Amino acid sequence: MTDGAQPLAHASRTISHAMITLIAVATAAFYIYTAWYGSYPALIQRSVLLGAAMCLVFLGRAGQIRPDSARNKATLLLLAVASLCSVGTMGYLIVNFNAIAESSGFFGQTEVVLATVMVVTLLFATWLAFGAALPIIAICFILYALFGREMPDILSHRGLKWGSLVAGNYLTTKGVLGVPLGVVADVVLYFLLFSSFLAATGASDTFVRLSQLMVGRMRGGPAKIAVVGSGLLGSISGSAVANVAASGTFTIPMMKRVGYTPKFAAAVEAVASSGSQLMPPVMGAAVFIMADMLQVGYGTIILAALFPALIYYLNLFVIVDLEAGKRGLRGLDGFEKDKSRELLRDSGYLLAPLAVLFGMVMLQYSPRYAALLSLALLLVLNLLQPRHRLSFRAMVDTLVDGMVSVAPVAVAVAVAGIVVGVVETTGLGLNLTTIMTRTAENSLLLLLVLTMVSSIVLGMGLPTVACYIILALIIAPVMVRLGVPPLAAHMFVFYFGTLSAITPPVALGSFTAAGIAGSAPLQTSVTSLRIALPAFLMPYIFVYQPGLLFQGGLAGLIEPLIAAMIAVIGLSAATVGYFRGPVGLFRRAMFLAGALMAFAPGLLSDLLGASLIVLAIAAGEFMRRAGDITASGAK
Repeated sequence: MTDGAQPLAHASRTISHAMITLIAVATAAFYIYTAWYGSYPALIQRSVLLGAAMCLVFLGRAGQIRPDSARNKATLLLLAVASLCSVGTMGYLIVNFNAIAESSGFFGQTEVVLATVMVVTLLFATWLAFGAALPIIAICFILYALFGREMPDILSHRGLKWGSLVAGNYLTTKGVLGVPLGVVADVVLYFLLFSSFLAATGASDTFVRLSQLMVGRMRGGPAKIAVVGSGLLGSISGSAVANVAASGTFTIPMMKRVGYTPKFAAAVEAVASSGSQLMPPVMGAAVFIMADMLQVGYGTIILAALFPALIYYLNLFVIVDLEAGKRGLRGLDGFEKDKSRELLRDSGYLLAPLAVLFGMVMLQYSPRYAALLSLALLLVLNLLQPRHRLSFRAMVDTLVDGMVSVAPVAVAVAVAGIVVGVVETTGLGLNLTTIMTRTAENSLLLLLVLTMVSSIVLGMGLPTVACYIILALIIAPVMVRLGVPPLAAHMFVFYFGTLSAITPPVALGSFTAAGIAGSAPLQTSVTSLRIALPAFLMPYIFVYQPGLLFQGGLAGLIEPLIAAMIAVIGLSAATVGYFRGPVGLFRRAMFLAGALMAFAPGLLSDLLGASLIVLAIAAGEFMRRAGDITASGAK
């Protein structure tokens, strides 16, 4: 870079940072104010968020570009124009809200032009945030809406005109500014702000240190720290990649140091972090939209997700324990357990706001109110802790970080709103339901397999929230038609969209962990898939036995929960090839068969599976003792 370009680059970054700070703080203040004193009409409330989100995406990218070439300068100019388009199109809706509300759906050429600019700008923002996959899907749905007459009979419709299509997305709450974006504006934003402040006050460090106290001295302690710490951290972050980046830099080197291979260490962290969107109380943005789609309380969703998430982490815990036993690995050396008192005195207060959040949600308080009250409690407690007290500058930076994390979620669900609008307007949902039903030929198992593949494939290129919205709109109704409870159907789709983070060939969670561990990305993702195998069977359990989702109280929960725990032990032993000693091929087959039988629905298959696993364990104990006796006799 030339000497003359350096001041220009510095000025560009300074302006971008200042604008990001101004927009983020102003937007956060607006939503905190409206949360306490009452929201504006939905069109205004959502327009503010979308306009701010697109600006934050564009300005964030602008801050990464140095104006040292004509191409980069042109890119910066394009991003500046896109930011102005974001402000202009959303600002028009806010300023002219009354006229739009009184127009009864009529629109002029000005609205069509602005709507076109808005859609193009939104697709551009989404492409910058997530890549080309989601914009391409949205464009395909737009083309379907425009050229419906040219489609095959079962998919054909009368077709929409461009003006009607874009104006419907722009001037109403049926498309881009629809329910998904409303959920982000009304709920998700506050939870992400809360998560941002938890991280800034040291929650991630507290959770890792707490996991050290719990499991650090066990065999394979560092891997168990990754499992427990990622589960605790993931319960507030809701992002697999962010979780890997936050805790993996600490846990992966520690796992390698005690003897785990790089690819296994990376796989453990990736799988543990991928459970972040499955572990209550915060989970990911998609569950808030799920609650809205199902018209149930958020507490119902997190209670349903709790036991499958616990089984998910139990599987990983058993896997790393057996791997440590197989390799003869020990826990951390010189671990000081008496630090628990210091930990609780120093930063144990961080657990209180999380407990309040969980309690309020379970008591059916508004999720937004629960998040704000928990955030207020966190800030008050932080002020009482001189060693960790956030300065005013740190609080502003944390607020900005929180809003910056909201921005990509907002643009993703806004683009998914285009898909929702097309499906509802053209009747595509009913047509696709008919096609899926015919394809599955009324076979629920075949439909589940097709849904699993669709969820994983879509999840590879889409954020989980967008993947969930599309499949919940198209496939979940088919599952319900075939007798699956609605909550189980939506949770099935959500689970596999989440697991795409560790599924080859595009496994962002595994690839991120591989970068930290210095292992081959594809080998790491294959190892992740192997150790997370029970997680891929879990959704089938709660479809056939929805009691695992707490749909039927304790009576319906106990059998599938115990069966799942037994199956996890058997499948882990079969996967690792170790259970209190090496497991031969025949016993591995017994463990595997017993696990699959325990995973299958029905009390008889559960009992047979458990018996087979117990028999495999007993055979191993018999052979181990026989070997000990033989060795003693030889001495």
